[in-house]
Amino acid sequence: MMESWWNTLWHGRNDAVLTPPAPGVRTAMGSRRRVIGHFCQSALWMLPVLIAGEALLAEEAEPAIPGYADEEAFAQQLGELAASPFARVESLGTTLGGREVKLVTVGQGNADAKPALLVLGSVHPPMRVGSELAVRMARRLVDDAEAGGAAAEILERVTVHFIPRPSPDACAAFSRRPFRERTKNLRPMDLDGDGEIDEDGPEDLTGNGWIAQMRVEDPAGEYIPHPADDRVMIRADRTRGERGRYLLFPEGRDLDGDGEQSEDPPGGVAFNRNFTFNYPFFACGAGPHQVSEVETRAVADFAFDRTNLAALFTFTPEDNLMHLWRPSPQSDAARIKTAVHSDDAPYFERLAERYRESIEAEDPPESPAGEGSVSEWAYFHFGRWSLAARGWWIPQVAAGEEGEKEQGDEGQPPKTASGSGDDRGAEELNALRWFAREGIDGFIDWQPVEHPDFPDQKVEVGGFRPYYRWNPPAAELDALAEKHHAFLTELVERLPRLELAELEAEDLGHGVWRITATVSNAGFLPTASRMGEIAREPLPLQAEIELPEGAELVRGHPRVRIRRLLGSGDREEVVWMVHAPSAATVRVRAFSPSVGEVAGAVELTARD
Repeated sequence: MMESWWNTLWHGRNDAVLTPPAPGVRTAMGSRRRVIGHFCQSALWMLPVLIAGEALLAEEAEPAIPGYADEEAFAQQLGELAASPFARVESLGTTLGGREVKLVTVGQGNADAKPALLVLGSVHPPMRVGSELAVRMARRLVDDAEAGGAAAEILERVTVHFIPRPSPDACAAFSRRPFRERTKNLRPMDLDGDGEIDEDGPEDLTGNGWIAQMRVEDPAGEYIPHPADDRVMIRADRTRGERGRYLLFPEGRDLDGDGEQSEDPPGGVAFNRNFTFNYPFFACGAGPHQVSEVETRAVADFAFDRTNLAALFTFTPEDNLMHLWRPSPQSDAARIKTAVHSDDAPYFERLAERYRESIEAEDPPESPAGEGSVSEWAYFHFGRWSLAARGWWIPQVAAGEEGEKEQGDEGQPPKTASGSGDDRGAEELNALRWFAREGIDGFIDWQPVEHPDFPDQKVEVGGFRPYYRWNPPAAELDALAEKHHAFLTELVERLPRLELAELEAEDLGHGVWRITATVSNAGFLPTASRMGEIAREPLPLQAEIELPEGAELVRGHPRVRIRRLLGSGDREEVVWMVHAPSAATVRVRAFSPSVGEVAGAVELTARD
């Protein structure tokens, strides 16, 4: 509806062809566009309202997976957290759809005066488990702190921020029929480059409330059913003598008549493709430029405004805890870094070991390459320790366990790619075995439909239900949250921790003193990552001397920079020369917002 209004207003009619006028010729269309341009400038304030109205055309429903929080339940959860003296809930911005990017801060006292962690939930909105775990982890911290448990001591030293739903408009699709996996926000975009906006989205052709896949029998197709289970479609391998039999599309019709199926759905920018590192210019979902969206700008601004952030933990497909980032000597030497620095890699490896021990899960799926992802931006450009994990994935179920289909395609016995080097469809087959074992209705059986775009061809609609391969049953969420809470606690314990190992004053005579302070890092992690040091993002570690009235500094500067301290007792000595004519107290402190502060005092008492 909105796109038709816009196209008619802009082009004069829906089928208008945009052709430039001859030089020097003024056209009625040109005049109309100038008028419309002034109108649009004055009416831009209406855009969020129009977009929100368009988004609400979908039918509100129970969440796609029972037991998960819809928007109303999510708001209630945040309200309960806000009632605690240990938590604060605020908005970082309002999206085009009129939803707020919510921040939950869990801590004590001045939250910005101590090192902080940031936990990001569903940065890939179909992976709703991230939002659920983030809220539950915040709840556990708050409950334990209120009960006087270990969290109370943790929150005296560290603040923990949670942004459970960084892309709330895309997350809203989880509780709106027809259900489809939405990754992009509500920015109107011409995704197919035809001059029209949001005009060719998917449709629920079967009326079952789900947007699945559509397979069309066609000798020009590139896909065939898997020989072990004809529900799964794989790409034909012509080197094996396989001929393609099907075309695959999202469920829907060619609404704009361009010969493509459902290629320009509403909305256009994916949160997890809009950050600056390895940004995929001009790619679908990347947006007009880096950090172009309300959501991404809100998170980036929040991060840059919090100089005390020490690390980020992100629930995302771009996993670096089960699939470690690998260092590269070429990247270490290059001006632009594209791989984890070799100095940082061992620390990531140790943290990954602890994560694996905490969650007790194996055989994770492959991690995609990050393109504009927030987790890679956090390390390479924001310069913080960045840990990323899926949070959950479908476990491996051995072939032959209960639920595996007994017949393959065309009545042939099921085959397996095991040992053949052919792993096409392996992840999908495993998902079907797991669904069967757990009694989960996660697949929509293929069913024929009459399709106006393919009048003489066999067309079937079916495939995996949206969201079911990304998210566990709701009954598993509490146990998962407990494991991730344990890892978060472990991460807090492994942050850098400053100590003033020694503070001495040596009387050199005639009122002159040598003040020596030895600053040590008793934590596990260095005071900054090597990448952070290169990016110069975290504020450096510093030492400062405070002199009493009448004393003066003879040698050294009142505030000096200390090199990056490695963990496990690495130390640096700072020396000042001070003239104090009478007995006095000199105070010294070492500090960095993302590391914390340690202070001490020494008495100057002259020898007899």
